[in-house]
Amino acid sequence: MARLHVASQMTSPSVVTAPYTARRLGWALWSLAGVTFILWGLRLWGYGTIVPLVAVPSVVLVAWGLALFALSPHLTRQSESLRRWVYTVTLVLLAVALVVWAYSQVVTAPAYGTDEMAFDQYAAHLLLAGVNPYGRSLAAAFSRYQVSPNGYTWTLSGRPVTELSYPAQAFLVYVPFLLMGWHTQVAVGLNVAAWLAGLVILYLRAPATWKPLVVVLGSLSVYISYAVGGVTDALFVPFLVLAAREWDHYPKRRGWAAVWSPLWFGCAMGIKQTPWLIAPFLLVGIAAEGRENGRWRPGILAAARYAAISGAAFLIPNLPFLILQPKDWLHGILLPLIAPTVPDGQGLVTLSLFLHVGGGSLFAFTALSVLVLLGLWVVYAGTYPRLKLWTFLLPSFALFVATRSFGSYLVMLVPATLMSWMTTKSGGRRAWTVRERRLVVGAAVVTAGGLAAALGIPSPLTMTLLSLHTTGQLATVDQVRVAVTNRTRRTLSPHFTADIGGTLTAFWTVLQGPSSLPPHATADYTLAAPNFYAQPAIAGGFEMVAFTARTKTISHTVAYVPNTWHVALTPDAINHPVAYGALITLRAQILNRLDQPVHVSGIPIYLGQIIYAQRGLQYGEAIINGSYPGETPVAATTNADGQATFTIRDLQPETDPVYFEANLVNNLDYYPYGYSQILPIRFMR
Repeated sequence: MARLHVASQMTSPSVVTAPYTARRLGWALWSLAGVTFILWGLRLWGYGTIVPLVAVPSVVLVAWGLALFALSPHLTRQSESLRRWVYTVTLVLLAVALVVWAYSQVVTAPAYGTDEMAFDQYAAHLLLAGVNPYGRSLAAAFSRYQVSPNGYTWTLSGRPVTELSYPAQAFLVYVPFLLMGWHTQVAVGLNVAAWLAGLVILYLRAPATWKPLVVVLGSLSVYISYAVGGVTDALFVPFLVLAAREWDHYPKRRGWAAVWSPLWFGCAMGIKQTPWLIAPFLLVGIAAEGRENGRWRPGILAAARYAAISGAAFLIPNLPFLILQPKDWLHGILLPLIAPTVPDGQGLVTLSLFLHVGGGSLFAFTALSVLVLLGLWVVYAGTYPRLKLWTFLLPSFALFVATRSFGSYLVMLVPATLMSWMTTKSGGRRAWTVRERRLVVGAAVVTAGGLAAALGIPSPLTMTLLSLHTTGQLATVDQVRVAVTNRTRRTLSPHFTADIGGTLTAFWTVLQGPSSLPPHATADYTLAAPNFYAQPAIAGGFEMVAFTARTKTISHTVAYVPNTWHVALTPDAINHPVAYGALITLRAQILNRLDQPVHVSGIPIYLGQIIYAQRGLQYGEAIINGSYPGETPVAATTNADGQATFTIRDLQPETDPVYFEANLVNNLDYYPYGYSQILPIRFMR
């Protein structure tokens, strides 16, 4: 009894509760994975009409999600063989869900979503035809893969980028599949396969507690949408995940074991430029991990070996293009870093795009991103291993403040970071030294100065939207008139586009206005949308944007938000034929953005009629409010409740239904807006 008493006293409460806490964590994560599978099933269910066979995986995924959620409290207590079976089924069903969903997306919208995906596949086609894709215009890829102009990459002067701007592995990965005869949607297929491969590698390497986290990560909409939508970052994910595995063990590896990690890292760098930014951190980390008894030489040799193997893996596939056309190849792989492309993305530049903070120097954003990258590298090296866990994620912070800070730059390094967390040793905890604190403070001060410059330099142009012209019932804006004032002491040449919900359209045509604006001068510009994709919806809001290519600036109008009123008809549907000659009463109510009635009198509401016949549009013959047959539109003013009344009857039967729709009209520019739902009425004998 005494021994039992002593043992119980020596047992730490943390030791007792640790297994319990681990079980609770596993329970929570596996239940979350169960919910994720249910959501996969619901996501696929919506495509059952287009692809009926998705009903099978939809049902299976929901059933597995329910079972996984129900079993999650007991999963950690089951036998090893049963748990392995659950893990295997979970991984297989995750793959099925992703592949079926991707197929449904392609069937629904087969056009390529970005120019980068179209360029890569087209470059592979050119290579198989014996043409070096570097230094050649790839504009033919736009129509070949049905890329919308809103998917182009635009320069500040309004020209689309039509050159290959990635290393050779970005398109060489397509070549074997094209040779095998796979040409349709090969880019989407490889993107999805690469993302799935990265998930499988992570899942198989993850401890049991982490496996459901991989399921949730791999199912997030941002990742699967990028894979199908045309963001080719997914291609480097499996290589980067493999490179991140136990990277801190590299200095002690010999033989073939010392080849694989840098080989995978070189392959990742050969697909896109984002992994390039990881290299400075990774090499410093390897050098620091290889120190022996305070001597840096073994670590530096290990880092040099890693750099040599990675460099060879990157360079060998690119060597033929480097030899044939070195200038074009170098220009191509550096193009994303040097091209004067428009600012875009979800990072810091959003403040300039939407809130109009800064904008007077896009170069300041580029300088800030360089400062952040250098500052992080200095702090990483000077305080190692404090930031070791974030070795593969740190470049995302520099990209966050760049002029082009797309979401893919911010999230595609997460899988490799997760692998690093699972397979490397933590840096431990120790007190901060005076030198380390000075490094952090110094980097923060320099970054703050760059941040103040990027957000503190105002836009050079004042822009005011004077009027607009719409397409009527199509409800888009096809022409605007803008007053522009140059607030600087230099002559500026503005190039105009529209920002629609964060998407910059093709640059608009200047119908009237000077090509250059002298210092402190004001001019009116009449601008026309170049295509339908560039026309903002009248109900959605937009702003006009002006770029200057030489000085690299951005200016905006205030966001144009149309009147948020709209009209609703009562009844909203007539589900039975109406005898011709019978009188029908419709009430049109003005509603606000939240569908609340607007009590305002004297506002004209216009009710129109048309017949959408199989062979085209036809005029209706209905009588609205006693007008002559077929008159459209007919106006009625609102009463104190914001409601207008219309009486309708047709004196003859119609072969097709007559479609009625009500709208409001802007008092200044006289464009229609606030359309009601469409109400078809079938007049019969």
